[in-house]
Amino acid sequence: MNIPNKIKRGRGRPRKSDIKSQEEQPEPIVVVETPPEPIVIPEPIVIPSHSPEPIVKKARKVNRWIEHCTQVKNRPENNGISYREILKIAKVDYQK
Repeated sequence: MNIPNKIKRGRGRPRKSDIKSQEEQPEPIVVVETPPEPIVIPEPIVIPSHSPEPIVKKARKVNRWIEHCTQVKNRPENNGISYREILKIAKVDYQK
């Protein structure tokens, strides 16, 4: 029965042979980097407006289904009913 050898993955204290091999290595070569180039901040771009009038947004369209559900909810006979039940009641009498 062959049992594979366990491989240690650099855990624990290094062996003496590993320490000697690290000491025998030559000093690493130090590379001097040149200073980075100065950062140039561009000026903001100004776009001239061609129209003297301000932009006016359109009014939002009302969702007819949501509006119908609020009308059904506000009826006096539906006072105290859950929203889920309101949706079921509104489904019956909704007209597209």
